[in-house]
Amino acid sequence: MKAIIFDFDGTMIDTENLWHDATMNYVKETYGIEVPAEVYEQIIGTTEEPLHHYLTEATNGQFDVEAFTTHISNELLEGIAHLNLRPGFKRVFDYAVSDGFKIGLATSSGREWVEPILKKFDLFPHFSSIQTADDVMRIKPDPALYLQAAAELGSKHVYAVEDSLNGVIAAQEAGLKVLAVPNAATANIKFPEGVAVFPDFDSIPLEKVFAN
Repeated sequence: MKAIIFDFDGTMIDTENLWHDATMNYVKETYGIEVPAEVYEQIIGTTEEPLHHYLTEATNGQFDVEAFTTHISNELLEGIAHLNLRPGFKRVFDYAVSDGFKIGLATSSGREWVEPILKKFDLFPHFSSIQTADDVMRIKPDPALYLQAAAELGSKHVYAVEDSLNGVIAAQEAGLKVLAVPNAATANIKFPEGVAVFPDFDSIPLEKVFAN
């Protein structure tokens, strides 16, 4: 039996752009600076520590991590009502369901954030494994999330669907077949060799990609 493990933020749900805009707007309004793209890309799919470090240095130690985290969390919670599945994602998800795939989730976000959104879109019952930041010691790019999800699904043929470099690295190190579907926040990332990269979900030739 085949299995497929989806990343969450930026892959299934268009949260990366919400996160990106909230971060950029706050930093510019509060500190009058702009975060370089290469700095922001380091935190996509993993911890925000590189961003915190950059902002601490850029503001000569004036950056308030707690105030920043609280603000971004509130912005995200307020934005849940307006979140949508990424265009074309349901096509891939429905194919996996109808074709009998076991379905898993591997996300660096917390369960408290993930489960309500899965339930909102009636996706939650289809998952046989949900691995979040609450379930591992190290998040992506460490492979632990994918290793645990794959072990729980118990399939020899496991695909991973990602949008970020950190996520792709984690899935590759877990030995999975990786598909990358970048969003606006990750569109300029150069992914490693061997990763099938598609500009959007609608462009994925399902029968061909999932043939083996």
